[in-house]
Amino acid sequence: MIDIHCHILPEVDDGSRSLNESIEMALIAREQGIKKIVNTSHYHPDFRYKKGEELLKELEDFNNVLKENMIDIEVLIGNEIYYTKDLIKEIDDLDFYTLNNSRYILIELPPTNFPTDLCNIVYELKEKNYIPVFAHVERYREVQENPELIYDIINAGAIIQINSHSILGKSGKELQRTCDTLISRNMVHVVGTDAHRSKRRTPIFLDAYQYVCEKYSKEVADNLFIKNNNAIINNEDLNLTRPSKEEVKKKGFFKRLFKL
Repeated sequence: MIDIHCHILPEVDDGSRSLNESIEMALIAREQGIKKIVNTSHYHPDFRYKKGEELLKELEDFNNVLKENMIDIEVLIGNEIYYTKDLIKEIDDLDFYTLNNSRYILIELPPTNFPTDLCNIVYELKEKNYIPVFAHVERYREVQENPELIYDIINAGAIIQINSHSILGKSGKELQRTCDTLISRNMVHVVGTDAHRSKRRTPIFLDAYQYVCEKYSKEVADNLFIKNNNAIINNEDLNLTRPSKEEVKKKGFFKRLFKL
């Protein structure tokens, strides 16, 4: 399996705090059946996280450590880019990494100033030859209250990612309910761990894969955890299922009569 959203590199952002913790995370990931991890360090205008060549050097060093410790996992380059109103205008001058240098770009939306023009954001990024992958959408209150937001941006060309912890209810029942709503309506394309630590927010994947297998189907689970993730890191087109629009239930005669 392939984890396209993880903060495994040591001391580059708010993820792993040490080399030992990064090794522990890699060991957990291996037990979870993960073979490749895209390190998606935060790229945020307000924080001095490692980026560019400095980040790439950290990745190369850590891959060497994994080989020395005979941990059969490959870590790939990437960033989780925090969306600001100036992102599109400045994007050509920023030194971030897409997911394994593909045309897929992982975007984190601001939770306290949620954009109202999501479809325009998708169109503008596509004009720049990027395909936006919106990270952990189940966490946003606006999506929890109105999943149709996701339906609209998928039709505009976005890819949707949710977290494995949320699928399992480890981040709360509301996030799990939102994940189930989105999966059942074909409005999720990839799952990531969004792992930050070895003791909490760990790279748990297999349990979530099995949950999706049992609740939906093995085909759905394979698409969300393996096939689409693999397509992204290889810069290939995803094989997407058309999202379903929420059905508006018609009121029966007596409910209409009594305005229930």
